[in-house]
Amino acid sequence: MLGLTLAAQIWGRPGDVPVLALHGWLDNSSTFDLLAPHLQGCELVALDLAGHGSSSPRSPDAAYNIWEDVGELLEVAEQLGWSRCNLLGHSRGAAIAMLFAAAFPERVDKLVLIEGGVPVLGTPGEAPATLARSFRERQALRKRSGRVFADRATAIEERAQGFTKLTTAAAEILARRALREVPGGYQWHADQRLKGTPEVRLTREHVRAFIAAVQAPVLMVLAERSPFGHTELYKEMIAAFARIDLVRLPGGHHLHLEGAEAEIGALVRRFLRASG
Repeated sequence: MLGLTLAAQIWGRPGDVPVLALHGWLDNSSTFDLLAPHLQGCELVALDLAGHGSSSPRSPDAAYNIWEDVGELLEVAEQLGWSRCNLLGHSRGAAIAMLFAAAFPERVDKLVLIEGGVPVLGTPGEAPATLARSFRERQALRKRSGRVFADRATAIEERAQGFTKLTTAAAEILARRALREVPGGYQWHADQRLKGTPEVRLTREHVRAFIAAVQAPVLMVLAERSPFGHTELYKEMIAAFARIDLVRLPGGHHLHLEGAEAEIGALVRRFLRASG
């Protein structure tokens, strides 16, 4: 794909209901390892997005703006031969899925958003400073390779206590495709540039326009302990979808990896079976 190799895990069989699954920031396709067995009847293609898991990083001059993932998702759909499919996204992956469904409504049958769907927003007034910060951070981050942990257990615990906290067991699952043994210990594999500020952030008005362009029915699953699901921004954006089923379940941001996978799987199967 234009010099970029994206890895994936696949569950199900060709001819089953096509579903492209997109993980969250600094996660990987193993975020769906527990949910996938509950999606019987689906051909689930879960990507390691660029710079994550077993996928290659972008070129040294490239950035990790969220809309670039949208273009790469289009390339993946073309290579799979899927003129239409369903999208399933978690966190940042949910935001990518929403943007794709808005930009290419003719290619998306249904949209499942778990703990996400709205990218981090900016304002027009912040744009000059955001652009400058992005380029300064990119220069610094491209020289870094990530922290090396003396032992595996410490690396797992660091991930569990990260920006979006999760259980040690869930961190172990994510480690399957991302934690690598290196000289001196263990290192989480992710392009460090992913930690930088994007060049431009979409505004509230941009995101409302994208949501208005989504034609597919939407299933949104939010955790009761969601870090953002109860905010005024999310309430506003949820209300803007033309067709949305909203379900709140017990748990935190990674609830699909922490015990709610069977319930979420049942919800998704029922949603995908429902007509229009």
